[in-house]
Amino acid sequence: MSNDTSGERESHPYHRRFVRHKVRLKIDIKTGESFNSWTNNLSEDGVCFEIPRRLAKESEIGVWIYVSRAKGPPPVESRCRVVWQDGGKKGYRHGGQFIAFAEGDIERLQRFLAEISRPITQPPPP
Repeated sequence: MSNDTSGERESHPYHRRFVRHKVRLKIDIKTGESFNSWTNNLSEDGVCFEIPRRLAKESEIGVWIYVSRAKGPPPVESRCRVVWQDGGKKGYRHGGQFIAFAEGDIERLQRFLAEISRPITQPPPP
């Protein structure tokens, strides 16, 4: 098996510009229809999610990501462009590239990703 991914990068230039975090968060998708789902992974640049319906590549969608389990903070609100889709376990997986955020929400997303990226430190042994 070859490690050369240049062909993949040429056909999918949006891939792997940012670290993808495998994190399961509640997500709401609005396309004209509304879907409630979960993230498969998340980065500063985009999100992967699965819904029962295939969305058209290049379509723009509204996305709300619940980065806090607390009841107070609202979800991060953004617009995404669908950059890929394929079959999933219960529907279709989609990759959405962020194209716009509600005011202050890119900073909230960046803080959340920085927090989950911090290494867990163990206390020194006694």
